[in-house]
Amino acid sequence: MGKQKVFKLNEYRKKERTVSGLEPLDNGDRGARFPPPLNKVKAFLKEQKWLLLALLLTVLIYLLPTPRGLTVQGKYALGLWAFVIVCFLTEAVPLPMTAMLIGCYQVFTGIASFREAPRTFMDDAVIFIMGVLMMGAMLMKYNIHNRVALFMLKLCGARIERVILGIVAFCAISAGFITEHAAVMIMLPIGVGIVSLSGGYKKVPNLAKLIMLAIAYGVMIGSVSAPSGGARNALMLGLLSSLGINIGYGQWMLMVMPFTLIMIPIVSYWLLNLFSPEITDLSGTVQAIREEMEADGPMTNQARMALAIFLAVVVGWIFASQRFGVGNIAMVGILLAAVLRLIDWSYLQQKTQWGVVLLYAGAISMGKMLIATGAASWLAGQFLHLAAVAEVTEGVSLLAVTATVTALVTNTMADGPTVAVLGPIFLKVAELSRTSPLVIGVATSLASAFSYLLVIATPANAIVYGPGFLRAQDFLKAGGVLFLISLVLTVAFLGSFWWRVLGVW
Repeated sequence: MGKQKVFKLNEYRKKERTVSGLEPLDNGDRGARFPPPLNKVKAFLKEQKWLLLALLLTVLIYLLPTPRGLTVQGKYALGLWAFVIVCFLTEAVPLPMTAMLIGCYQVFTGIASFREAPRTFMDDAVIFIMGVLMMGAMLMKYNIHNRVALFMLKLCGARIERVILGIVAFCAISAGFITEHAAVMIMLPIGVGIVSLSGGYKKVPNLAKLIMLAIAYGVMIGSVSAPSGGARNALMLGLLSSLGINIGYGQWMLMVMPFTLIMIPIVSYWLLNLFSPEITDLSGTVQAIREEMEADGPMTNQARMALAIFLAVVVGWIFASQRFGVGNIAMVGILLAAVLRLIDWSYLQQKTQWGVVLLYAGAISMGKMLIATGAASWLAGQFLHLAAVAEVTEGVSLLAVTATVTALVTNTMADGPTVAVLGPIFLKVAELSRTSPLVIGVATSLASAFSYLLVIATPANAIVYGPGFLRAQDFLKAGGVLFLISLVLTVAFLGSFWWRVLGVW
């Protein structure tokens, strides 16, 4: 009779560990020695590491002593500022939910009451973004974007390099005269249409990112080229005028337009190399647009009315935005379209990216909070103090510091408030240091457009984020290099060469 092992010790041990809730222990697998609850905790910590980092920074700032010159509420505001930056860079929390946290934080820390905090979420810029998204949905409903896209592709050709250069150039040049809001509004439906007819985001993700960022960065580099390009420019003109420095429309363009013209090919080249498109020839897209338009037949009367409303809104933005605001003008257009039965509420409800609206509302609220608590002014003062310690007190070095500070701040709050907060400080510093206030002022306004890094930095970023083609990290990935190039170009070319040639300092 052969030997038979009646009791198998290894199997018994495995069974015992299973009954007790522990993983079977394998001598060759040291990673399995932790019980399931500990594994789950470990996995949670790994998954939520960025959220935990954001919370840690906030708690640390909250517990630190309040620095001299900063109020307690200002310190709490800086804690939220740090939390939001980490979340927007890493998407540790869905971006619209991060925006909701901004209001809750203000109430619980006593920065604002539960009645005041919701009011900070409302601004003309928020209404504008909502109106733009609705207007884009209306244009796409009647395939107007396809007609404009076909016209643009006929001008640029079907090669992707020429198309991207054409998008960046159109957005940049038009943004100086019809405001960046209108330029984004015109180009966004075209970009979405090209992506859709090229196979959709899942088939051409790089092409989708490439086109969306070309639109956003195109209007960014062009909105500073003329005083009419944005509120920041008009605000700086007013600040300079209060010092007795009057600068004309043409002089402003002469000082800043070279920056825009140089950046157009740089932005195009960088984005094309960073997001290598899956399709290099859009001939198939052109043919698809033609076939779709032939199937639809000629423009209907409803499509013509929709186009007329859109053009009227653009004209209103150009000539009446200073009086009525871009948001109100956009909403009048949407209301008119609804009255004429061109769109209905159920359609707008489905096609509007409400998360984007909430996201930018939160950004506006945070910007107002940083200003109201004095945190923004304190941050600017600390940067300038560090510059003074480093003996950076005048000339090109002062220009470099003020431009860098402005560019960093503008990525966490809108460009208009950035100039409103930093402009008076920097102009005063320029006066005291015997540096041209004109140069420092124009450079501050220019650097406030370098909103390359965060979704919340400018309405253009928030709008192109809406279709869902981009992640928050894409802005940091693509914008980091352009951010540095723009600063170097401002300081090394404009400040050190071009403005001296013009004799402005």
